[in-house]
Amino acid sequence: MSEIQVIIAVLIALAIAYLLVYPRFARDDVKRMAWLDIVVGTILLGALAPFYWNSEPEFSFFTFDTSWWFFAILIYALLEMPLFFLYVKARGLGSQYRALWKSTSGFTQMASENQVKKQLSDTKWDGLRTRGALRFLVLGANTTIAMGTIFLINVGDNSLASLVVLYFSILFIFWFLLRTAVRLIPDAPDDALDERLLQERNRVYHRAYQYLVGISGAFAGALFGYVVATDILEDGDGFNYQLDFTWPQIHAIFWLVFGYAYMLPSMIMAWREAKRLGSQR
Repeated sequence: MSEIQVIIAVLIALAIAYLLVYPRFARDDVKRMAWLDIVVGTILLGALAPFYWNSEPEFSFFTFDTSWWFFAILIYALLEMPLFFLYVKARGLGSQYRALWKSTSGFTQMASENQVKKQLSDTKWDGLRTRGALRFLVLGANTTIAMGTIFLINVGDNSLASLVVLYFSILFIFWFLLRTAVRLIPDAPDDALDERLLQERNRVYHRAYQYLVGISGAFAGALFGYVVATDILEDGDGFNYQLDFTWPQIHAIFWLVFGYAYMLPSMIMAWREAKRLGSQR
């Protein structure tokens, strides 16, 4: 019976995605559709988690049993394939997908040349490009990640853990606003930028890599220290370790790494622009 419920939830999510979300927000942009697909799938898992995270691995997928979340991912992929091919065929996106897979940048280049050029001349979002707004976006994004991570690590397996949906929804809003505030420059392909902006983008990515190394190193060190300390306190043998993570804790780790990996370049560019505006006063 649980399998039927998950399948129904997946069908509802796919119907919303292909009838409302993708036609309205992705249109013919294959990269945007790919990222929206990840968002829809993650929201679906977050919505199912409060009902199934304590379930034993009793979900049957043809010839084997698996956990609820892996079953949901498999069913999502299986049911999405025909919808995906129909959507691509109806909109004539086959050549774009082939070009995407052949490109060296793949999904790491998240903005097209046309999108960037449109943003460079855009004035609709100038309210986000003031000194105060840029600083608020950077500080707000970092505060959200810090508070969300701490909350999910400590919340435990209870109904409050469903707030993870609110957490990554807020993260997505900050990610969108930060990218818009810096006119998609950190995500732009080379052909969309002049020499000055290209140098600025490259400097931002260099600094973002340095920060990401620091964040990743601190996180890995903290995890290593926690494991060793726990083993010592529990009179372990020093060689065999067992780590038990709750579903919210897995979300905490994922969104900490994923959030900074994709938001740091825009954060750094936004902070630099805020400092530049401040020095002009």
